[in-house]
Amino acid sequence: MLEPKVSDLKEESHQMDTNFDEISRLRNSVEDLTACIESNPEDSDAYYRRGVVYGQLVDPVASIRDFDEVIRLDSSNSEAYYNRGLAYIHLKQHSAAVEDFTQAIRLKSDHTDAYNNRAASLYELGKSEQALHDADEAIKLDGQLPSAYAVRALAYSDLGYDRAAQENAEKATDLGFDGHLLYHLIQQAKKGPKL
Repeated sequence: MLEPKVSDLKEESHQMDTNFDEISRLRNSVEDLTACIESNPEDSDAYYRRGVVYGQLVDPVASIRDFDEVIRLDSSNSEAYYNRGLAYIHLKQHSAAVEDFTQAIRLKSDHTDAYNNRAASLYELGKSEQALHDADEAIKLDGQLPSAYAVRALAYSDLGYDRAAQENAEKATDLGFDGHLLYHLIQQAKKGPKL
């Protein structure tokens, strides 16, 4: 049996300390923002910032609660809809995510990330043709977005366009998307339903 090197253990320990420090910093931010909200319950910016922090802490339920408040206070905040959509993705509630990404796009028609994430959610819902449309829009806005090409590869594969899927997978990996992950996702998609 191979024993881990001392240098590997030190690096792992350092990484754990860094992660703990980051989590502590984020929790302190939640406390500070909660105090701001308690002093001014109509502060949509404080709710927004706390919702983002909850997202970083991977607490999508708390994040959604805060973005609900932002939207109640300022229904024109496209980023609140977008970030709430991301939280819904974490909960695998793709229909709700699509609704929020759609609203974000209505409010900001050049919201590249909203198009990109709506494409991914549409793909997860088995709506590959719609996913292609949104991935195309994201690529028109930012031709260097690897995840948009990855979604296109998945959607093309789902629709049986293997050559187009391969071309988009290559472009995604050229731009930095994990090629092994994408290959695995395409193979998994060929085996059965996404949900």
